[in-house]
Amino acid sequence: MRGHVSDLEVSVVVPARNAAGWLGECLESIRSERPREIIVVDGCSTDATAEIARSLGARVISDEGRGLPAARMLGVQSASCDLVALIDADVVVPPGGLGGLLDEFKVCGYDGLQFGLVSESDGPGYWGAALAWHHNHSRVRSWFGVCATLMRRKVLLSVAFDDTFRSGEDIELRIRLKEAGYRLGVSSTTAVRHRFADTFDFARDQWLQDGAGMARTIRKHPARAGWMLALPLLATVRGMGLSLLHEPRFLPYWAGFMLYNYGAMFGEILRPRGAGLSVGGNTAWLTAARVVPMVTGFLFWALAALMLHPDQIGMGSAVMAAALLTVQFGMLGVGQATLTLLPGQSDGGRRLIASSLLTVGVSTVVVAGAVAGVTFALGSGVGLAWHDPVVTAIFVATAVLAAAAYQLDHVGVAQERADRALVRSLVQSLVQLAALGGALATGLRELTVVVGAVGAGALASVLVGLRQLRRAGVSPDWRGGLRPGPAVALLKPGLPNHALMLADRAPGYLLPLIVAATLGPASTASWYIVWMMASAVFFVPQSAGFSLQTALAGVRPKPGLVSSALRASLALTLAAGAILLLAGPSLLGFLGPQYAAAWILLPVLVPALLLSCVTQVYYGLCRARGRLVEATGVAVLAAALVVAPAAFTAQEYGLTGVSVLWSAAQAAAALIAIFRLRKLSLALPAADPVEVPPAALNQSTGIEKP
Repeated sequence: MRGHVSDLEVSVVVPARNAAGWLGECLESIRSERPREIIVVDGCSTDATAEIARSLGARVISDEGRGLPAARMLGVQSASCDLVALIDADVVVPPGGLGGLLDEFKVCGYDGLQFGLVSESDGPGYWGAALAWHHNHSRVRSWFGVCATLMRRKVLLSVAFDDTFRSGEDIELRIRLKEAGYRLGVSSTTAVRHRFADTFDFARDQWLQDGAGMARTIRKHPARAGWMLALPLLATVRGMGLSLLHEPRFLPYWAGFMLYNYGAMFGEILRPRGAGLSVGGNTAWLTAARVVPMVTGFLFWALAALMLHPDQIGMGSAVMAAALLTVQFGMLGVGQATLTLLPGQSDGGRRLIASSLLTVGVSTVVVAGAVAGVTFALGSGVGLAWHDPVVTAIFVATAVLAAAAYQLDHVGVAQERADRALVRSLVQSLVQLAALGGALATGLRELTVVVGAVGAGALASVLVGLRQLRRAGVSPDWRGGLRPGPAVALLKPGLPNHALMLADRAPGYLLPLIVAATLGPASTASWYIVWMMASAVFFVPQSAGFSLQTALAGVRPKPGLVSSALRASLALTLAAGAILLLAGPSLLGFLGPQYAAAWILLPVLVPALLLSCVTQVYYGLCRARGRLVEATGVAVLAAALVVAPAAFTAQEYGLTGVSVLWSAAQAAAALIAIFRLRKLSLALPAADPVEVPPAALNQSTGIEKP
């Protein structure tokens, strides 16, 4: 490395916005290199960023809030040297580092040379450590970027940053620089410290910016950047593999990384210019919100499967299936009613939120008691679990908490803050995994470990949700308690939608109970894990149906929405199904030979998932057009085709027979849906909305009519 240099002919440009916590150390490290000048481009900071920069001798200019790419270009244009070093405020240059990079730059004839990056967290917590571990073990370290880079000024002026990019501008710039034939590289001899903030919000922003930046690059350079569609998935697979080998605690990080990246990516790609999200964009975001617990849930059950006996896993999955079934019955359509009623509340919905949570809580307790009583009376399968009063108590508590968390998701959607649901899902997953891992580490190997860990995660989700509402200034108003008026006002519009939802989803929750009663806990364990993997894909067509319903509910719905929803659903489901077929056998094999044998179920289930795309779009159209009775009839028929012969089929043909049975029912529903879609999508007459009688929404109910 080069020795001390009195004056480097380099202009250093440091873009900074609200970087007071990092900027001082960054500028001190740069000053020790004695470059010709240091230019700090302030992004309209509200902290002491500009003052710190001036106190350390930097020239400060403002980008007037135009964003990071514009800030960098403004600094380059203001520079006086032929060589410009772009250094972000979260970077610390080692002694002699800039001089060493300059030597390498000149000797090798580079047009652009980035420092090597050694990432670190600025705190002792989880998220900063996970981000640093990711970047220190990622192949991205060898990719040319601009967070700590020396470049020729004339090159940057001729191939400028695209300031329409709010993120990902470095990826897009690299493509154009390579196309222009410039020599780029990453130093293998000189590295800087690259710091990450130690908060979930920072990690989430990183993921969202990465996903959106890649999407913009794909849109602008489809031939050169199209492969980036697979990048988050490839990075996740590699990262999870390395985490399993070296740092298992970072597994939940990768779930958030992939889902937020793809949520932002598809939301950006499918966003019409100058308009809101398209049906496809909404489908992608809703899918991401629902898939979070499925992905992390697989990690949860994988850990349990590695440590517990299959009989315990089977009984635990049966108890959880019973809890999920209880939630589906206990919701009573309150969530759907919340979407309609909440936006019109003058108090921000504080009384309605409280009433909805209390209504759902009471109904779920009643349903949980009924489910436990019926299955106990049957005397086999999940009913055997109720002999342990601790398991029974945890089951009821988990069902109530899960229902409350699900209702909070609806509240978030009604408030146009569905991102809060993603945060809660990640928190829930982390707590579940931590609780399970902690219990297993202490030597506990009981059924209560699995059930209790899920309950702990649900409790964490509810607590975070209530805190989110408090911070938003709409804490539930519990003073009125649970009164008949508000409950009726919620149930009146909710119950018609609830019947369709139950008929559509109940078979998925009933099948594990039927398998447990007929084939035993070990088979239930295999079925539940495979079914959970398939369910992650099934959320794509479901999300397409809900997105279509939302789009058709607009004042002036655009033509072609049905075909658009169907195309988006088929494309995303086909991609997700292909990934499941490719990765599923390996994931099952990782869990052990018993689970590996269940791979044969995947080729049976995936084609049925494609058929469900048509059915779910049909259901969405029926919801929007008030044809709930018709759609519910089709869903009941499909459910009956599955549930009625399920026990006999399981006894005679095993899990393969159950898979074929479910697929056949999906095919029957899809045939009806195709026929009805052709007729309904021609005219799309507007249906009268479900009206709530004014008397049910007067002052005595505490819920106002929107």
